[in-house]
Amino acid sequence: MPPPAPTQVIMEAWVKGVNPKGNSTNPSNWDFGSSFFFAGTVVTTIGYGNLAPSTEAGQVFCVFYALVGIPLNVVFLNHLGAGLHGHLATLERWEEQPRRSQLLQILGLALFLTLGTLVILIFPPMVFSHVEGWSFGEGFYFAFITLSTIGFGDYVVGTDPSKHYISVYRSLAAIWILLGLAWLALILPLGPLLLHRCSQLWLLSRGLSLKDRGAPEMDGLPRPQKIPISA
Repeated sequence: MPPPAPTQVIMEAWVKGVNPKGNSTNPSNWDFGSSFFFAGTVVTTIGYGNLAPSTEAGQVFCVFYALVGIPLNVVFLNHLGAGLHGHLATLERWEEQPRRSQLLQILGLALFLTLGTLVILIFPPMVFSHVEGWSFGEGFYFAFITLSTIGFGDYVVGTDPSKHYISVYRSLAAIWILLGLAWLALILPLGPLLLHRCSQLWLLSRGLSLKDRGAPEMDGLPRPQKIPISA
């Protein structure tokens, strides 16, 4: 059996956490930044699969860490969503407010969604594309696959052995993942709410009240009477 090719040996070493360069600036895949990134992908259930513990002790610890970290992350995201609902409690009395206030609330929600999209889904793919040498489409694809927790693993930041990454690069990527998931937890209830408010404002602009969307009343006509059914 012929020995494995040098390229295969290098790739296997890289997957197992050994940097083929072996220098002091980027000594291992398991430095703090990479470990922080791995921990983030575990608790968010993304699981790219490009980096995983190879020792028995590391695998056992990863199991217990996931059992604790995943529920805590879910609780964290749920609390963010609940906090947003409490912050927007005034929207429950939306119909009682003046037309100007209604319009300002809709514009504020639209601005929030737009800025969040730029900060979470537009600007980070541009940075990833520049650092990793990807196209913007590939960077956006990576962002979507990551924040949707699909995590194919075909595109992962900070895994090219030919590039020199700053030490905090993957840590910043992990923070972006957590913030992105939190942002999604915030906007998921806002999307239907914004559409509902826009439809209400459109109906009001046409001189229709909320009652006009129901069945028309038969003014001037006798209403049907309930007839008791005897046994």
